[in-house]
Amino acid sequence: MPRFPFVLACAALLVCVARAPAQDVKWRTDYAAARKEAAETGRALLLDFGTEACFWCKKMDATTLRDPKVAKVLNERFVPVKLDGNAHPRLTEALKIEGFPTLILATPDGKVIGRHAGYATVEQLTALLAKAPAPAPAAQPVRADPPKPDVSAALAELFPEIAAKLDR
Repeated sequence: MPRFPFVLACAALLVCVARAPAQDVKWRTDYAAARKEAAETGRALLLDFGTEACFWCKKMDATTLRDPKVAKVLNERFVPVKLDGNAHPRLTEALKIEGFPTLILATPDGKVIGRHAGYATVEQLTALLAKAPAPAPAAQPVRADPPKPDVSAALAELFPEIAAKLDR
């Protein structure tokens, strides 16, 4: 039996595994929902404004934003939001975005703390992300103390003579 098909299959599998990204950025596309998530989690927002026809946006998506270290940091410490500048003209205008790509770094409450206009290398993006405060620790749920049992009825049963004196 020839070994060629087996060797070919193994080689194809290795190529696929080697090309598979270690981790992709989990982009949000709904700005309002992302703001809510940021407020709830205490994580800063990274807004990535681009357009369908933007060459440098596509290049940054294929290089900088595919870097495994960048993806890991964005997924763990930020709420990353990818927005089409043409589809969100009011937000684009409000943030004074003049070209694409533009990255906006904002606190969980939406205050802009950094921006980068144009293509960003891994080093440039890392420097921008370093401006963000560390995420606030997750709020611990407040536990109400359990209600205290009413022991007076139980005591009255056990010690009726004492309960009779207390009722007087």
